[in-house]
Amino acid sequence: MLSKRISITSPTLAALAITSCVSLLYGEVGVGIASPIIVVRADPHHQGTLLAGTATAMLYRSRDGADSWTRLPFPVELRATLHAVMIDPVRTNLYLVAVTSETPQYAGLFRSADGGATWEQIHDLRQKQVWSLASWAADSHVIAAGTEDGIFLTRDGGENWTHISPQGYSGPQPVVSLAFDPAHRNILYAGTPHLAWKTTNGGATWRSIHRGMHEDSDIFSIDVDRNRPRRLFAGACSGIYRSLDGGNTWASLEQAVGSQFRTYIVARPPRGADALFVGTDSGLLLSPDAGATWRKLSRQAARSVAFDPFDPRRVFVATDQGILRSEDGGSNFAEASQGLDDRSSPFTPEPRPSGSSNSAAIHTKQ
Repeated sequence: MLSKRISITSPTLAALAITSCVSLLYGEVGVGIASPIIVVRADPHHQGTLLAGTATAMLYRSRDGADSWTRLPFPVELRATLHAVMIDPVRTNLYLVAVTSETPQYAGLFRSADGGATWEQIHDLRQKQVWSLASWAADSHVIAAGTEDGIFLTRDGGENWTHISPQGYSGPQPVVSLAFDPAHRNILYAGTPHLAWKTTNGGATWRSIHRGMHEDSDIFSIDVDRNRPRRLFAGACSGIYRSLDGGNTWASLEQAVGSQFRTYIVARPPRGADALFVGTDSGLLLSPDAGATWRKLSRQAARSVAFDPFDPRRVFVATDQGILRSEDGGSNFAEASQGLDDRSSPFTPEPRPSGSSNSAAIHTKQ
């Protein structure tokens, strides 16, 4: 019998790791099928404006409160996996989009300063596999990006980034979720496929915070209570967890919820002290009392939740099938997916005058 030696290079291993994590988060996603909507964000500057992104890096925008959606050109659509979208809370028309890709040139952090008309690739994160984004509530210029190599931080709104994870450290990686302490920018929480982590000194040192969690839980989401920063909630493959001591210990909420749902997102309404919206593989859940009691609002797998900054009664949910919208704070939901039907083919823009470009090219921010 002849044997054949197969050599696996580092880039191949990296690609396998990316594929594994993507499958864990979103299932098997490919071109030719309708890609799940995995992110929805509300624009705080323009009433009725929302962004939505698919797992295959297709971007959509609504200007009428999700009544209808239109495609935005994005340079790496269908060539990357989208993980996070951020709309700057202070600077108008500034979008950030984090992606990973098996082809390194398409991976990184992309920024638009003109409401999605043009995009540039942030140089400091070029060819980095970027999984997560978080900004500090007290200063939106402070942004953290979670990557396969740890965490990068900017203090100037994204112009310059520093790798705050020490060389050769054994801290969190890849970082698939992030959250700042609302009062202290040097306190940062990170979720990984291997439990949760915390730094209290801006990333110089990290410690694993997993007491009470199931071993090897994938931490998809971390929420820090803005009014009680030591109260945390985490969404994991093993369910929903709550900590009352800044992450030192955790308690599973499985008994209160009634089952161990794979939990993608924990989101808190801007004006609700104890209300929690939780997106799981079995639907959207609501707790009005910080996790003591729960009720199911929908049966569709829920990936992301956004709240209308102009109308607190409006809630938007990204699902595998499209967008759900509530006009009454979550009591009732209806489909709001007009224009999201074609989520498997490349962007086809309207014809432009001769001499202008129809495509969204990749430009690198130096």
